[in-house]
Amino acid sequence: MATQIGCDGTMRALLDTNVLTNLHHKPTRLGKATQRSLRDARALYFSPLTFFEWLQKDDYLGTSTKMLAEATIKFGIEELPLTAQAALEARRFGSLRGSDPLDYLILAQAAEAGLYLYTADSKLLGLDLDFVKDSSE
Repeated sequence: MATQIGCDGTMRALLDTNVLTNLHHKPTRLGKATQRSLRDARALYFSPLTFFEWLQKDDYLGTSTKMLAEATIKFGIEELPLTAQAALEARRFGSLRGSDPLDYLILAQAAEAGLYLYTADSKLLGLDLDFVKDSSE
């Protein structure tokens, strides 16, 4: 498993759907420390599940998923593929069974890849995992 901090001392992180949405629409919703961490990060990643979530909300967001996806890639945020190993990693988070399966899988992706996960999701933050970071801070 990789580590959240690169050997050069810089951070690597997966951005939850709510963080990417705020990054595009309302960056002021991200806390100052989060903004600084994201700006200084060595590598930022998105899950393809985020694009799927956006597809479900195209009308609600007021922006097309295609435009959000293109902007995400233009920002230099890299795709973190959902692997079978990451899906199996979800077993670690049994308390999330029955909740939003996409959140469950995004959490498992971050855990399996050894990345911080920036989120505003209270259920994920409530797990008290050291690699899950509150994006409002």
